[in-house]
Amino acid sequence: MARVGKLTAVGAGVVGLGTLVASYAMDDDQHTKRQFARVVASEGLYARPTKPLPTREEQMKNLRLEQFDVLVIGGGATGTGCALDSVTRGLKTALVELDDFSSGTSSRSTKLLHGGVRYLQKAIMGLDYEQYRMVKEALHERANLLDIAPHLSYPLPIMLPVYKWWQLPYFWFGIKMYDFVAGKECVKSSYAISKEKALELFPMLKKDRLVGAIVYFDGQHNDSRMNISIALSAT
Repeated sequence: MARVGKLTAVGAGVVGLGTLVASYAMDDDQHTKRQFARVVASEGLYARPTKPLPTREEQMKNLRLEQFDVLVIGGGATGTGCALDSVTRGLKTALVELDDFSSGTSSRSTKLLHGGVRYLQKAIMGLDYEQYRMVKEALHERANLLDIAPHLSYPLPIMLPVYKWWQLPYFWFGIKMYDFVAGKECVKSSYAISKEKALELFPMLKKDRLVGAIVYFDGQHNDSRMNISIALSAT
């Protein structure tokens, strides 16, 4: 019976998480569909290739016979990004990968698109302008990816449980500053919820001394598919 109880609690927690994500996803569904349709129309995602892709043997032959300006070693996020950058500068570029695209670290990230709430705290507490600039730039990139790749990225609600009364206004102010720094690129305004609502969404939360929660929004994306898209863009 104890095991059944644990499984039930786990299931309830998963359902709670699904409720939180789904509630936002339903609100934003029409916007995402419009964005995806725009990307498909502008980039021809469903267009068939006009010629067959070169075989591995042909690619190896080209590497031996042709002269390249840049050779990129590694087909992860950094490698494909460097390849795309060099191609857009007009440089003839070759990329080699030992295994497969995103076979390593680039498919094992947190998959978050975020500006960094913790970095913003450091910027404010330490009056560190460089930290602030980093957060500002990251928030801009978050908005950019959500806009240009709605088929690979989406807004993500994050709930922060609060267990001390004084932390509620403290965290609320910090998260509101996060929204403020994002400006017009804010995904969705953060808000506070009651203890009862937090437990409804996440029944497995520790109930003792829970006073409420803060919900804020960042982004999440499919890191490995994003990497493949960057590699294809460099071809």
